[in-house]
Amino acid sequence: MDPLAHGLSLQFVTRLADDAADQAAFISGWQQDYAQISCGRFSGRLDELCLGRLQVFREYSARETYQQCQPWQGAIWFGIPAPGSGERLRFHGRSVPPSAVLVAMGGTDFTLRTPDDFTIYGIVLEQQVLAQRHLELFGRDLPPHWLQTAAVCLAPDRQQALCGQIAELLALARHTPDSIGRQLLLDCSVDALLLALSQSAAEPLLRREGSSQRHWQWVEQARQRALQPAQNWLSVEGLCRELHVTRRTLQNGFQEVTAMSPLPFLRALRLNQVRRLLRSPVSGQESIQQLAEDWGFASPSHFTYDYRRLFGETPSQTRQQPRH
Repeated sequence: MDPLAHGLSLQFVTRLADDAADQAAFISGWQQDYAQISCGRFSGRLDELCLGRLQVFREYSARETYQQCQPWQGAIWFGIPAPGSGERLRFHGRSVPPSAVLVAMGGTDFTLRTPDDFTIYGIVLEQQVLAQRHLELFGRDLPPHWLQTAAVCLAPDRQQALCGQIAELLALARHTPDSIGRQLLLDCSVDALLLALSQSAAEPLLRREGSSQRHWQWVEQARQRALQPAQNWLSVEGLCRELHVTRRTLQNGFQEVTAMSPLPFLRALRLNQVRRLLRSPVSGQESIQQLAEDWGFASPSHFTYDYRRLFGETPSQTRQQPRH
């Protein structure tokens, strides 16, 4: 049986979001968690083309986000930031060149810290399909660094050409879906990707080692704390004691991974948690003030100000919207 098709037909869909948490659920088969971290109303869009276990997509988000992502088991993901979209981008805690291709394995988590007005193209497929296609094109096995979390550098013109090919394929699928076949999908996505990567830098530009690994772990530990309700606010002093680091070391680590200081980042995460509860159909019994207190916001006025500044609307306006 063709490992690409699995007896399924080609499917194209466009999804629009006005909330980061909604957008996190869009990509088929992924486990994701998005938090909005820059101020203003969120808007997002996903254009996704699937043939069985091959996905080609373009994702756009207007506001900065911090994303925890996991592709489906057995997959390999290649993310190509659109030209001009790589400013302030962090991939698994490291800044990357704007013309890099991001690589992550299915079944394992990676993080993205995306900037405003961010567009990224993605190709996701089974590792065995990628290995088979690489062998057919080049007569040799996949390079080992393509099978790990990494950022591989492309020449800017090759990155632009690759994004252009994927954009054309998605436009064709939108307007004339019957013209898309298996071979065209392979040629315009997987083959184009392999040809671009074959002429890229020989070694990955990203490895989580040494201090970078520790910084990512600090942020992840603090993030897990922030995602749990607690009436006591997370303090920098408390985090320093828990992580056994100085205030300056913690600050530098957060800046590297998130491009933010610890407290604004953690406050944004908790505001996102409150927002999810306000939009949930099962949270109507609890008052807004009680929800805020449950998540460490002791002052109602400060909470309302911070919430409106981040999301562009008051908590009451969020609760009045249709529940998700």
